[in-house]
Amino acid sequence: MKETIYCFYLIADAQERVGFLGHVRYDLDGTDEDKLAYLRVAAERDYEKATLTKAPVGLTIGAYTARCRLGTALELFEYVFEPHETRTPLYGITIILDGKPAINYISDQSPLDMDDVNKIMGEKSVMDDWLVKYMRGDEFLFTELINDDFLLAYKLLYNNRHYASAIKLFMSCIDSIAHVEYGYEKTRSGRAVFSRWLDAYVDLAPIGVTADELWELRNGLLHMSNLDSQKVVKKNARRISLSIGVVPKEAQGVGDTYYFNLHPFYLAVCEGIGKWLQTYANDYNKFLIFIERWDRTISDSRLALYIPDK
Repeated sequence: MKETIYCFYLIADAQERVGFLGHVRYDLDGTDEDKLAYLRVAAERDYEKATLTKAPVGLTIGAYTARCRLGTALELFEYVFEPHETRTPLYGITIILDGKPAINYISDQSPLDMDDVNKIMGEKSVMDDWLVKYMRGDEFLFTELINDDFLLAYKLLYNNRHYASAIKLFMSCIDSIAHVEYGYEKTRSGRAVFSRWLDAYVDLAPIGVTADELWELRNGLLHMSNLDSQKVVKKNARRISLSIGVVPKEAQGVGDTYYFNLHPFYLAVCEGIGKWLQTYANDYNKFLIFIERWDRTISDSRLALYIPDK
């Protein structure tokens, strides 16, 4: 049967930023197998003939891959179809990277199977696909993911009285989720995304500290295992530290350090994480960003098992 089939293209630079989307139409007779075979050849042959359209602002190969993970990559090219055309044509999507076709894996239109990707790419290890592991039907188990990737280790340290290590890990957790929210973005003032995330989602008033003070504590702890960030040393920020339990008011006056109770802080941040995760559950486009950035997050719950003879 004669039908219209498509080669679609993502035109990306060497930094994997997609500047243009492209398409070529073909009207062909034959079986589906014949048409797909034709598309495989045409994809590398005809990309210079493609009709180009500016890509959505900020589109990257990583963002495209996030759509492939959900099986929704064709959404990027819906502008091509006439109102009467089917939205499920035979098609192929090819990345043109820095002027050349970049083809190292071929898949169908279903959600990307990362196990198969790793196998075809020659990986000699296996690892759980977090997106599959935490998906239940149409529901994604955000809270279980965050708990397994970050909070389990924190609770293990806290419950065994390794409090300094626990707070270091918890600061790293905030760093990680702030990066998922904001990426490498900074405001014009250069304020850390760590502080911005805390201000956006966490009520710190009952804790008695500010987001920027916590940022300075984080800098001292993670870089030097002390309380002396540059701003604290220069008296441009208050020195703060953690306590286990409530510090009596009279004890707060000893020295120049303000002590805040670690456990209420942990609970406040966990409540903030819940609010933050809801924004992804309610917004498909934000969920795509979550997938793109979480794919690059490492954790104890996602270790690759190396199999030498695989």
